[in-house]
Amino acid sequence: MNSHNPPVPERFAGVLDWVPTYGHALRKVGLAFEVVRIDGDYGDAVADRLFLAAAVPGPVVENRSRRQALYFFLAPGAGAPYRWPPGTTYLGRRTGEAYVGVPALDGETWPLSWRWPPTVERPFVDAALLHASL
Repeated sequence: MNSHNPPVPERFAGVLDWVPTYGHALRKVGLAFEVVRIDGDYGDAVADRLFLAAAVPGPVVENRSRRQALYFFLAPGAGAPYRWPPGTTYLGRRTGEAYVGVPALDGETWPLSWRWPPTVERPFVDAALLHASL
């Protein structure tokens, strides 16, 4: 292993094979995760409510490019049973082919960053809790 490709921290081993070790990468939605994207201030408000409901809410990525958005990462299939309201975009296995940017846990990843990274205890956002936070 070279110095440009550091190992995933041990506390994440086996959980985060979809998270790049450096920079950021596009990952296909529906294989290792699904995503609910919420743009702008609404996304921030939902994230705040989710944090109040669960101190460790699960993985949420911020995209702070010209179209500011939050991406809430769900377990594969977890978002399918819900009707996601206007202002949200659900991306899953059955919504067609889609890719999202996933940042590394550390280092330079602009414009993507983790608001809350995945953990062994909370590898995904709870879909029911997210839906209730909308």
